[in-house]
Amino acid sequence: MTILKHELKQNFNTLLIWALSVGIMNFVFMMIYPSMKSQLASMSDVYSNMGNFSAAFGMDKISVTTALGFYGIEAGAMISLGGAMFGALIGIAILAKEEGTHTAEFLFSIQVTRKAVILWKALATVILIVCFDLILFAFGYGSFIAMKEHPDMKLLLLYHLAQMCMHIQIALMCFGISAFLRKSNVGLGLGLAILMYFLQMFVNISDKAKFLKYITPYSYSDAAKIFPTGSIDGALLGIGMAIAAIFLGIGFLKYKKKDLLA
Repeated sequence: MTILKHELKQNFNTLLIWALSVGIMNFVFMMIYPSMKSQLASMSDVYSNMGNFSAAFGMDKISVTTALGFYGIEAGAMISLGGAMFGALIGIAILAKEEGTHTAEFLFSIQVTRKAVILWKALATVILIVCFDLILFAFGYGSFIAMKEHPDMKLLLLYHLAQMCMHIQIALMCFGISAFLRKSNVGLGLGLAILMYFLQMFVNISDKAKFLKYITPYSYSDAAKIFPTGSIDGALLGIGMAIAAIFLGIGFLKYKKKDLLA
């Protein structure tokens, strides 16, 4: 429990900065929608018939002329990438930093097992992601209230739930990878988050790349998949959580036997 409290306290400022930055940008971006509403309506057919460009961003499946559609496509890009990058940042550093900052010797001098360290730090990672996504939801829903729009709450909640699961998956994948590192590698974590995002674009525009939907967590968290069906793809979500568990398990096994640098 001490480790959990320490990690939450230590990462509080990072959580606040990232959540407020992404949330405020999302809110401000949504405030543009009312002034663009009439222009978007007149260009609706153009946006949905731009070939691969429309498919890449899901504009062939949902319309940017509605407030919720605009939220899912335009603001959703910030939520997806911002959240994934935050998850990657926390996940890649929370375990590996003990060696990078030479605090591993002190950590294990307080008679705590490696199993406990991994479990508490993994739990702290998940809690930080959940808090981050709750703040983003507050900003997102607040933007609809400010615009006096009434989105379908089921779709909005499903979308944010899928986003939270995706952010957790990215974070736990990076957490598992960090067990193999001697110090935190922010570039590696952020690179993984961005790579997954672009893999989803390939899934959207090419039938030959459809198999990638089983690899990238953006597949089950994409607004273009959730809004038209009114549901999250349970199979893809299950695969995503299984991948996260595998990375976490491999990281756990590695860290238990790893020679830690003091």
